Order: sequence, then C-alpha cells, then structure tokens
Amino acid sequence: MVKTRKLALERLMPRLKIGKISEIKGNFLVVKVNRHTYKIHLGSGNILMEPNDQYLCIVPDRSAKTMGESAVFLPFEGDAVLCIILSKAQLLMDDNKITDPTILRQL
Repeated sequence: MVKTRKLALERLMPRLKIGKISEIKGNFLVVKVNRHTYKIHLGSGNILMEPNDQYLCIVPDRSAKTMGESAVFLPFEGDAVLCIILSKAQLLMDDNKITDPTILRQL
C-alpha cells in the first residue's frame, strides 16, 4: 500500500500547495515549514518531527463528515490513510497558524 500511496502523492503533489514545501523521502512525506520539519509515514499516517523524530499526535476529527462522504471527488477515494496524510500535511504547512492547544503543546 505504501508504494501505491507514494505513486499517488508523486502525481498529486505538483498540483497541490504542499508540493512546494514537501518531498517524498523513503516511506515518508517530508514537510519543511516554519516550526519544524515533519515526516508523515506513508503506511500509518503517523507524524515525526525533526530533529529528534518526536511523535506528533494529530487525530482526525471523527465528528466531522466521515471519510468517503466528501463533497469533493478525490482520485484516491477509498484510501482513508492517504486522505489523512494529505490533511495532516495541509494542516502542518501552516504550522504557525495552528491554534489547537493539544497540538500546540506538542510543538
């Protein structure tokens, strides 16, 4: 599944805002921004922060629309982890604008 996600991301990233600040290295989508460099694992969606590979816990909001009920067609629909990876990358690309206290305590 990691290979499939990697291929999908390689095709999608040039068309997304995160494409300018991220790259794929091994099994990670690496997002280099203001506070940290974040490594999002392509298999699990877990996030590590450089330089110490500190784990960053960001849990998808299950109270929002459930996966697959998106109002926008996604070419990777059905791969919930890929959706999570992309949403985490988009959140982290503006890490200086994050206001959630649970996430801020970890940064």
